[in-house]
Amino acid sequence: MNKNSNLVLRVYVFFIFLSGLAVFTYILIKYRDISVLGAVLFGLLVFAADNLAAPLPRTGSVSVNFAISFASLIIFGPATAILVTAISIFNIREFFKKVPYYKQLFNAGQYFISMGITSIVFEMTYDRDVTNFFYPANVGFIFLATYIAFFLNTLLTAGAISISERKNFINIWIYNYAWLIPFQLFLAAMAVAISFLYKLYGPYTIIFTSLPLIIAQYTYLLRVKERKALLNSIMQIVKIIDAKDSYTAGHSVRVAEYSEKIARKLRLNEYDVDILINLANLHDIGKVQIDLSILNKPGKFDDAGWVEMKKHPEVGYEIVKEIVFLKNSAEAILYHHEKVDGKGYPYGIKGDKIPLFAKILAVADAYDAMTTDRPYRKALSQKKAIKELETYAGKSFDRRISSIMIEIIKEESLTKC
Repeated sequence: MNKNSNLVLRVYVFFIFLSGLAVFTYILIKYRDISVLGAVLFGLLVFAADNLAAPLPRTGSVSVNFAISFASLIIFGPATAILVTAISIFNIREFFKKVPYYKQLFNAGQYFISMGITSIVFEMTYDRDVTNFFYPANVGFIFLATYIAFFLNTLLTAGAISISERKNFINIWIYNYAWLIPFQLFLAAMAVAISFLYKLYGPYTIIFTSLPLIIAQYTYLLRVKERKALLNSIMQIVKIIDAKDSYTAGHSVRVAEYSEKIARKLRLNEYDVDILINLANLHDIGKVQIDLSILNKPGKFDDAGWVEMKKHPEVGYEIVKEIVFLKNSAEAILYHHEKVDGKGYPYGIKGDKIPLFAKILAVADAYDAMTTDRPYRKALSQKKAIKELETYAGKSFDRRISSIMIEIIKEESLTKC
C-alpha cells in the first residue's frame, strides 16, 4: 500500500468510527428503554458467535451474530440492540492476534452504523402495537431492515478493502459478500424465530434457538480451517518441487504473482483470481515424478528426458482435479503448455479450445522462465523477454494476454525507476 492510499484508508477508518460513535450516542439518547437482562443474555450470545466467526475468502468474517443482535432489536428495541452490538466488538481472537487498532476502530464504527441505521428504520416502520407477531407488514419490515443492515455492513467493509488493496470495489463486494445474500435471508428467519419463542416462552428458549446456530457456525469455521490447512500443505508441496530444481526456486510463486496481475488487468472477478492463484502455485506439481537427474541436467533435454518432462501437465492435472475447490478449473494445469497455434503439448489443441486460465499460466510461466537462469542458458533481459513475447504472440501465446504481460512489465519498470 502506498502512502496516499494509506492516508485515504486512515481517513476513511476514522470517519466510519466517528460516524458510528455518533449513531451509537444518538440511539442511546433517543431510545432510553434498555433491558438489562436482554443486553446481558443476548450480549453473551453475540460475543460467543463473533469469537467463533469464520473468515471470508479475502478479509472479514461471516457470523450468525446478526440474527442474535437483530432478535434483540425486535424484542427490546434499538437501545438494547445497540448495546448488544457494542458487546460483539470485543473479539478475543483479534486481541491475541494483535489486530491493528485502526481495524478495530473500523469494525466498531461499521457495526454501530449498520445496526444503528437499521434500528432507526425499523422503529419507524415496525408496529409494536400489533398483537399478531406474524402480521404481514411487520414481517416484511423485518426482512427490509435485515437487508439494510447487510448492505451497509458489506459496502462499508468492501470500501475499506478496496482502498487498502487498491482493487476494484465491485469485484471485492461480489467475491466476498454477494454469495451471502441468501444466508442473510436465513439469519432474518432465525431472528424472527428467536424473537417469537422468546416472547412466547421466555428467555430460556434462546438455548434452543441461538446455541444451535453458534454450533453450526463453529462447524463451518472448522471447514474453513481445514481448507486453509490444505492450502498450506499445497504451498509446502510447491516449495518441495521448487527445491528439487535449484534453477527454478520460487518459480511457482512468481508465476502466481504474474498470473494475478494479468487476471486483474483482464478484470476477472475475485473468485476467479483466487482460483487462478492456486492453480499457478500448482502448475508444475506434476514435476514431483520427474527424476532429479533430468530436472537438473546441464544443457538441453535429450529425447528421453524431453518425453519425461512433457508428462508433467497430465500428472499435475490428475493431482489437482482431486482438490475439491480446484477440480472445475484443473484443466488449466493440463493445458498450460499448449500453444495457440496448436504446436504445444500434451494434446496440440489450439486457439479458443485452450482455457483462459491455461493461456494466462502459459504467458506467466514463459516470462518467468525467460528471465531466470536455466542449466542451458542465462536469464534474458526484460527487453529481450518482451521481444520474445511480441514475436510469439499469436503463435505460442494468446495475443491479448501477451500484450497485457508486456504492459505489466513496462509499468513495473517505470515504478522501479
